[in-house]
Amino acid sequence: MARLGTDILREELRRRVAEGHAGPHEVWIRWPRQLGDVVFALPFFGSLQASWNAEAAALGLELRWVAVGHAIGAALFAEAAPDFIAESLIEKGGVGKPDPWHLVRRWRKAPPVCVINLSQSVRLALGAWMARVPVRGGIADNHLSLLYTHPFKYRDLPVHLARRYEPLLAQLTGNRHLQWVRLGAHNLGGHRGPELLRAAGWTGEPYVTLAFGTRGYGKRWFPEHRTWPELARRLAAEGFRSVWLGGPDEVPLGKELAALAPGSIDLTGRTSLPEACALQEAAAGTVAIDTGLAHTAAATGRPTLTLMGHSPEPLIAPVGPKAIAIRGSAVDSYPGESEGFETHGSVAHRVHPERVVGLLKALLAEAGA
Repeated sequence: MARLGTDILREELRRRVAEGHAGPHEVWIRWPRQLGDVVFALPFFGSLQASWNAEAAALGLELRWVAVGHAIGAALFAEAAPDFIAESLIEKGGVGKPDPWHLVRRWRKAPPVCVINLSQSVRLALGAWMARVPVRGGIADNHLSLLYTHPFKYRDLPVHLARRYEPLLAQLTGNRHLQWVRLGAHNLGGHRGPELLRAAGWTGEPYVTLAFGTRGYGKRWFPEHRTWPELARRLAAEGFRSVWLGGPDEVPLGKELAALAPGSIDLTGRTSLPEACALQEAAAGTVAIDTGLAHTAAATGRPTLTLMGHSPEPLIAPVGPKAIAIRGSAVDSYPGESEGFETHGSVAHRVHPERVVGLLKALLAEAGA
């Protein structure tokens, strides 16, 4: 049985103090590739960070937390507060990936006290092993267990993705309890988000953010040129302005949908991830399909309604205190329901905008209470 990570951390920090090492005392975390998976790892991260920061503070020290990952994952922390994530290293693929030799050179004088690999990356795990980082945690499913002091199984487990980190948290802190982490401008930054919204014509009225885009066609809300504009019109009738959010890939569709919903605001492709999250935090609520922005919205604690395709909610539903996931019937409820448009296997198309508005209003009432 591996020694508890907290004990190793404490001993390592004491050794460094005794040797006159002033820091920085870094903890590196390589995040998953997909935005939703990054958000699922946040309860683990927040629980670990709270425990280990307290251990360091008891010795009069501070830990410096470093994020590394793909452009989608690590970009969530690109504008973060220093006490949350001090540095975000975004991989660009190919030569942009961490070179183990470069990491060893960087870590020569002061290796991190811990490197945690929450992805399938070999480079970071190898670099940490070569640099003799004291605590090395990572996913054991990719046959890298020998590089880790604290390996754990992650894939193909019958529990929600967020809970799959419980065994690793237990190894590192002695506690399996995951604590939800609220995202927003206080820790992620993104302070230009409201400025972008005002520049686009927002005058302070309540708004709902709409996250409509994804590369997974089976997750989308077809027929999109009917469902989303109808939802925006119904929200307007309830006193809410609609704000369209999405990435660069969704810009053409966002423009088309906004044109079909006069008065709505299209910020598709115009925000960073932290800015989009700040806008979701300030919104009355969010309606989304099963995409990354559904997970960031839920993580802000604001009312979030996610329209599901065939993805199983028990494993991947957004995590948040005011988040619900809904789907249409598994079979057509009456003849001709799917005629005239492509569904791409999605069942979200069987959910009517009226039901979405009704459920969102219930969430908003709960949030108001």
